Amino acid sequence: MKSIRSMFYLFILLSILWISGCAIPRPHIPANPANPIKTVAVLPMVNQTNDVEAPEKVREIFAAKLPERCYISKPIKEINQILKDELGITLGSQLDMSNPKELGQKLGVDAVIYGALFNFEEKTTGVLNIRRARAGFKLVDAKTGAVVWGRGQGIKSETRMTEGSAGAVAGAASGVSKYQDVKEGKDTKDVGDYVGVQDWHDLPPEKAMSEQLGQGGIIAGFVGGLAEKTVKKATGTFLKHESEVMVDMILNTLPAGPGSAWCGGVQVAIPASVMPAIPEPKMPEFSIPGYFEFGKRDFTADMIMTSVVKSNNEKMIFDAKIAKLGNKFRSEIDMAKALKAKGGEMPPGFGRNIFITRSDLKLDYIVYPDKTKYLEVPIKEEKYEKPKIERQKIGAEIIDGHPCDKYKVKITDKDSNVEEGYLWEAKDLDRFVIRAEMENKDAKSVVELKNIKLVSPPKALFEVPQGYVKAGGIIEIFMEGRPSGR
Repeated sequence: MKSIRSMFYLFILLSILWISGCAIPRPHIPANPANPIKTVAVLPMVNQTNDVEAPEKVREIFAAKLPERCYISKPIKEINQILKDELGITLGSQLDMSNPKELGQKLGVDAVIYGALFNFEEKTTGVLNIRRARAGFKLVDAKTGAVVWGRGQGIKSETRMTEGSAGAVAGAASGVSKYQDVKEGKDTKDVGDYVGVQDWHDLPPEKAMSEQLGQGGIIAGFVGGLAEKTVKKATGTFLKHESEVMVDMILNTLPAGPGSAWCGGVQVAIPASVMPAIPEPKMPEFSIPGYFEFGKRDFTADMIMTSVVKSNNEKMIFDAKIAKLGNKFRSEIDMAKALKAKGGEMPPGFGRNIFITRSDLKLDYIVYPDKTKYLEVPIKEEKYEKPKIERQKIGAEIIDGHPCDKYKVKITDKDSNVEEGYLWEAKDLDRFVIRAEMENKDAKSVVELKNIKLVSPPKALFEVPQGYVKAGGIIEIFMEGRPSGR
C-alpha cells in the first residue's frame, strides 16, 4: 500500500501550489521637496521576452511601489486609455511614435518612466529549476527630455537537488548557468540608460522536493516544477517573487520625490517591513489512506483531478489511467495535454509518463513511451504511521450512475495536522471510492474515478515493454538528442 501511495502522490503533485515569500523590505525614505518632479506616468514596457503578459505584470508592480519613493503615480488604466485614444499606442514598442514632451503633455505629468523587460522565464529539469526576471526602467523629464535616472537589474532563483549524484549534477549545471548569465548580460542589446541591467542577483537556492527519493525525487522535482509554473500562470503569480525583488532593488536607487500619500502626504506612511503580505492561493491536498483505500480488489479505472481557484475561477484538470493487480500498481499520465491547455509545455518526449510499482521486486519503473526508455528506482522501506481517520455517513447520492454512500472525513496525522473533506463509496462496486473532494478558502479539488472495472488487468501492463532501454538517470534521457553544449 505504501508504494501505491507514493505513485498516487506523483499524480496529486500536479495540483499543489508553492508560493515564494514576500519581496525584500525597503526602508521608508523622507521626501525631497527640492525635486521638481512630482507626478509621473509608468509607460508600457518594451517586451524582449516570449511572455506576452509579463511586461504588464512587472509594470504594475513597479507602479504600485512607486509612491513609496515619494512620487504621485498616474493610474495605469488612465495611462493606457489616453495613449490609445490620443496617440494610438498600446505597446511599449510603439512609444517611439511619440516623445517625452508630448507624452507628458497628453498624460498631464511632470515625467514619464520608460521600461524594458529582457528576461522572464523558467527552465525546468528536475535536478535544477531556474527562474529569471530582468528589466530596466528610466525616469525622463517631460519638459526637457533629459534622462533623470535609469537602472536595471536581473534576478535569478533556483530550486535544486542538493544530495548525491543529482546534487552534483545540479551544482555543475548551476555553475554553467552563472557563466551563461554573465555572457548574456554582456551581449544584451539596447540597454540604453538602464545602468546595471547586465548584473544578476542570485536569491538563496531552494531544495527540490522529495530529494531523498533519489531518481524518484528528480521526477517529482521535474513534474512539480512544471505543475507549479502552470498553476502560477493560471493564478497570476508566476515569477511574482522574483519580479518584486527585482523592482525593489531597482527602486532602491531612485532619488526621492517631493511627496506622495506615502511620504509627506495626508496618509501615514507604512514601512515596507510591516506591510501585510498578500495571501496567495494554496491548493487543498489529499491524503492516503483516508480518501482512497484501494484495498485487495484488482481493477482498472480512469482518474480525473479537477482544481478550481476561487479568486478567478481558473480550472486545472489532470487525468490518468490507473490499474492494480495484486500489489502491483500502474498509472499513465499525459501531462503535455494538461499543461498545454494552460499555456505550459513539456520538453519533447516527456509528455507521456507511465509509473509502475512492483512491490514484489522492490522497484518502481518510470517509463517514457516517446523515448522508448525507462528508469528503475529502488523502493526504500520507510516507517509509516497511519493517520487517525474519522468517517461519518451523511447521506446517499447517485454518482456517475452508481448508488453511493456519502461520508464526511476527518484525517489527523501524527503531527496533529487535520484535513477534512468528503468521499463517496459505490455500493454496487464493492464499496469502491469513486469520488473525493477537498476544499479550503482558496480552492476546491475533486478526484473522480470513472470507467471502473473490478477485474484483473493483463500482467503485461506491469512490465517494462519489450525493446525499451534502461537509462542510467533522468539527465541521460533529458539530454538525449540535444546539441552538445546546451
